[in-house]
Amino acid sequence: MGTISVEQRFAVLAKLGENVDWNSLTREQVQVGITDSERAGREATEFIRNGFCLNDIFRIIETLSIPIPALSRPNLEELQEFSSLVHYVKRDTSPTEAVVLNIATVLRSDEDQINGREYETRINTKSKLILGYQHAIWLAEHQGEFPELMKLLGKSNIDFPGLVVDVTGDLRVPCLSKLNERWSLRWESLCSDFGQSARVAFSGK
Repeated sequence: MGTISVEQRFAVLAKLGENVDWNSLTREQVQVGITDSERAGREATEFIRNGFCLNDIFRIIETLSIPIPALSRPNLEELQEFSSLVHYVKRDTSPTEAVVLNIATVLRSDEDQINGREYETRINTKSKLILGYQHAIWLAEHQGEFPELMKLLGKSNIDFPGLVVDVTGDLRVPCLSKLNERWSLRWESLCSDFGQSARVAFSGK
């Protein structure tokens, strides 16, 4: 990750100052940040780290707690064996150590869907915990061993956006969805809306 420039620091502060609803705040509320600036700075750091959201945007929908062994990330040749349309890997931040599968949404409770750009922003807040291609393949191969996973078949699609690839000019992520009576791996476009039936696979406790 690149170093944050001085210009970026001031640009963020300027934009926040420009868009804060100052008229809705009292002098006393603002004074808290001045008086206890060290704590305010820590809170602001977490706010930015969490994708400029007040609360953790990841909401666990299904606590499957399925253990997945340590798996290496795929190289481009392996991905092209699955689909010759993969041109290159944009990024792969998926974990390679043993993980425990949990299923989450990145929608707030009052949202029906978000666009692909906002979806990508939100998943980036937990990039090192989000599962990728190797985990999706492993689950597809072992799905019959996990009745709790099979109960979700046809109810949700599960994204594994730890890996993002270019497929014929379109950025896509691995996704498990229903094909006949089994989970099947396909590529889901990052340009698509993320709706109520969509889920994100990530490593939880």
